[in-house]
Amino acid sequence: MDSNSHLWILAMGAIVAASTCHSASVADKSDSAAPLAPGTGGATDLGGGAGLGGASGLGGASSSGSCPPAATDAMLTWIEKTINVDGSSRQYYQWLPQDYDANRRYQVLYEFHGCSTDPDPQDNHPPTQTLSGTEAIHIRMRAAAECWDLSESGVEFPYFDAVVAAVESTLCTDPKRRFATGYSSGAFMAHYLACWRGAMLRGVATIAGGYGPVPPTDCTGNVAALLIQDADDQTVAPWKTISARDDHIARDGCDPNAPTTPFDPPPCQEYSGCMPGYPVVWCETHGQDHSSQPDLSAPAFWHFLSTLP
Repeated sequence: MDSNSHLWILAMGAIVAASTCHSASVADKSDSAAPLAPGTGGATDLGGGAGLGGASGLGGASSSGSCPPAATDAMLTWIEKTINVDGSSRQYYQWLPQDYDANRRYQVLYEFHGCSTDPDPQDNHPPTQTLSGTEAIHIRMRAAAECWDLSESGVEFPYFDAVVAAVESTLCTDPKRRFATGYSSGAFMAHYLACWRGAMLRGVATIAGGYGPVPPTDCTGNVAALLIQDADDQTVAPWKTISARDDHIARDGCDPNAPTTPFDPPPCQEYSGCMPGYPVVWCETHGQDHSSQPDLSAPAFWHFLSTLP
């Protein structure tokens, strides 16, 4: 069965008829024009599940063919969606851009939050939707527990597959421009996806998270990567993010010993010698501890992902 058929079957089996506007408090917390407050994100020193062997990704679906009918959902607000994943009801949150066009294929950012006991944990993530204008669909994911389960045989990887299938069966998307972003525990999740679902993703952008003591193995595909890490983080040891960075450097053929070049915004630096179209960017900050640093992370995420060829 090809990847398009797989996605279609997943979607048809997963989607249930539940779609409601997210509460106004969500917009108040993360979508207003007020100054961005740093996220605190729960501890995410999870260690990560052992690499159980690379699960095959769904692969890059064709970007040709017609799109689904025009969505009737509101734009520029978070809409809660409910799907069934292996018998469990799960939620994700959809943000459509201004002037969403059902005949235009959009890039999609799948966003993974930090650990949280908040009633709306999905909002514990840099507000990239405030910067993308008319150019992207944003999907905020919601973990089954407070933090993301990084076990390859756990519940989160089938959840990701099902959400991708649901999104691509109902919205006009470009399967060649799927991105994963994350903060804290969500950063770990994004990098494990970049390994075990690497064939599905074009790029990842994260802050304060990488690999646990047992990194994933048998990665698929190549993924462009931007990683932000504070050297003084007391929650996630910097070596964990460095471990993910070094894996991306190796997979994308970069030269770790060559001089780096500045990448906007500061203090980001881009490695040299990477495969064309698969840059690796490292942004090291100081004195910010485990903050999500939204004034840095949101523009860095969007600039990096939106400018990938």
